[in-house]
Amino acid sequence: MYRDDPLDDEFELREIVGDEAVDALTEAPERTQDPVEVAVDILRVLQGWVDDETAARWFHQPQRRLEGRRPLDALAAGAFEDATEAASAWAAAQG
Repeated sequence: MYRDDPLDDEFELREIVGDEAVDALTEAPERTQDPVEVAVDILRVLQGWVDDETAARWFHQPQRRLEGRRPLDALAAGAFEDATEAASAWAAAQG
């Protein structure tokens, strides 16, 4: 279920990936999209396929589809489409 309250979404993201990770996203340079909102959208995709612990590991581990970057680092750098596509491909491979 997707909630419309961004505070609840950010809180859930913090619970799953950690405060330090979300703080880094909130401190990223201003972009056309909010990195936290994109991370929440990605989390929703992952939650459709894996448990929260596995989703958290995905955010923190280097990913081949992101040229070895961690998804959190890719999001902080503004690579929103790349991170979203990597999450979708990874999630689909879990099924």
